[in-house]
Amino acid sequence: MRTDMRRGGVLLDVAVVVAIVAVGTVVAGVLEDQPPSVEPIPGCDVVLPAEEGFSFTIGSYGGRYDNPDYPWLTATKASAMSTALIESLPTDVELEFASPSNSLVFQPMDIYPEGVDIAEGVTVEDISGDSTASGGVGRGDARAPLRVSVEEWDGEIPPCVEERIDERTTLPDGTVVDTLDAVSVYDGVSTHRRTAVAYFADTVASARTSNEGSDALLPLEVDELSNIVANPQLRVTAEVPEGTPPPPRDCGSYRENPTLPLSRDVVERIGASLADQWAVVFPEAQSDRPIGDLVLGSFGSGSACTVVNVSTPTGSTELSIEISIRDTTEWRSTDAQDSSSVSRSTLPDGTVVTSRSDETQRGGQPSEWLSVLRPSNTLVQFSFGDEIDADSLVELASAPGLDL
Repeated sequence: MRTDMRRGGVLLDVAVVVAIVAVGTVVAGVLEDQPPSVEPIPGCDVVLPAEEGFSFTIGSYGGRYDNPDYPWLTATKASAMSTALIESLPTDVELEFASPSNSLVFQPMDIYPEGVDIAEGVTVEDISGDSTASGGVGRGDARAPLRVSVEEWDGEIPPCVEERIDERTTLPDGTVVDTLDAVSVYDGVSTHRRTAVAYFADTVASARTSNEGSDALLPLEVDELSNIVANPQLRVTAEVPEGTPPPPRDCGSYRENPTLPLSRDVVERIGASLADQWAVVFPEAQSDRPIGDLVLGSFGSGSACTVVNVSTPTGSTELSIEISIRDTTEWRSTDAQDSSSVSRSTLPDGTVVTSRSDETQRGGQPSEWLSVLRPSNTLVQFSFGDEIDADSLVELASAPGLDL
């Protein structure tokens, strides 16, 4: 189980990981008698002394759903767990509007390099194998990150460790839930954190929320975290409802200059306009997700985008769509063809259409790129395969209501 991981450097707060590793090494030597140096913990027959944790960084590569090494985590399974997680939040707790990887969507497993050097006594198996959903949540004046992880598991319930557990509860179905509400200090910085870990017969589910400051407000109470991790829909063996779509994916192009964030209302408005025009322009096409379910771009919240798999009468292809506003005045200066693979034209209403073909094969198909710069400076960008007609995409990008 991992906590406070940041992608891109994968900084781990390994206190929980190290505690579990330490427990695994000493459990065989636990005596039946309660050690006299530790305080009793409600629900725990045996309490082990606290183990000192440590932190380390380690690189990783993003994984994928439907990984044969983790067959339980299909794309639709991740989507079903994400829905169950969001629905288990208290009704007055708000999930912040963000890109999918920051909207409590369970992500694929992280893949670590072979032979990677980790801290002594810690293996890749100790820190891998879990799917994690992260997002910001708020209630009143309290705002904090929430991180929930799910992992396949069939081990023994670990003994309680001092400073890692406040209380252990055994539910009527036999599920064991450990909770903690505590303040920790690292490098002179105090952090108020609440955690809950549920041990099912086949699954470990954990949740953590925290804020800097010993008196920092947190939007979720311990019992609410406990209810989240005890949700049986998070179990790896829970059935996926029929018709569940795959989860939304991060998308969007890199932006050097920050842009103002798009609001949820704006994203929903342009998504509805896109869906209406899609039904007109591509009446026979089918997509694995609704075309209008746009999300915020992951490289800057000033764009809305989606990535879907599309089936047409001529075949199937991946289609990405991104809508943003950008200062591209120079694009309007010429109709000239820029190169042998790039062409640019201006429509009667001033819309600038730029297309490019890439000879590099992507999934066995040549990739095509198309951008449509509307008179309002709203930019609609596509990448797709030969199965989709470019002129139809220009018509799609001309939909009323897409202007930002």
